[in-house]
Amino acid sequence: MAAKAQTGWQPSISEEKVKAATGRGWMGWFVILNRANGNALPHKDVAQILYDKGCPGWWSQMIAVEYERARGGRKKNEREGGTFAVNVTKVMPVTIAKLFAAATSPKTRKDWFPPGAFEETAKTKDKYWRGKWKKDLRLEFGFYPRGDGKAQIALEINRLPDADAVEKARAAWKKAFSKLTTLLTA
Repeated sequence: MAAKAQTGWQPSISEEKVKAATGRGWMGWFVILNRANGNALPHKDVAQILYDKGCPGWWSQMIAVEYERARGGRKKNEREGGTFAVNVTKVMPVTIAKLFAAATSPKTRKDWFPPGAFEETAKTKDKYWRGKWKKDLRLEFGFYPRGDGKAQIALEINRLPDADAVEKARAAWKKAFSKLTTLLTA
């Protein structure tokens, strides 16, 4: 694959999964984008080309990002505008109600949440929790049922300055989610 040789790009999703979901593999979509001069277009236009060619919505975004990464226009975890984001998830052996209550309660937050001032900005019971952390970072937590007596917490942190900050945040939040699991199962 020419893109791999040029940038060291490794797709985040396998060729087989992309083809099964969209009808084309990576190179099939990349050829379409190359013919449309996709490398010179903004992200929104690249995703629109994919969508117009029959690629489902979420996949249009995923393939557009991977195309940008493969062409050297975007780094892993980089968002449009040059900031970075990271996602951390964990399935826990408790109901969604219990997970949501423990995660969002100011009383229990001190026992698992990483250091840094947190300002809650929005919350919907058993669904999501959003806020600002460490002044400039935006946190979004999603809560999802995962079968009998299990629930998942999914975190996205936006506005990270660089790839190093992504890995530091990922490590801190994995540790925090382990503490939360211990708190819930004690």
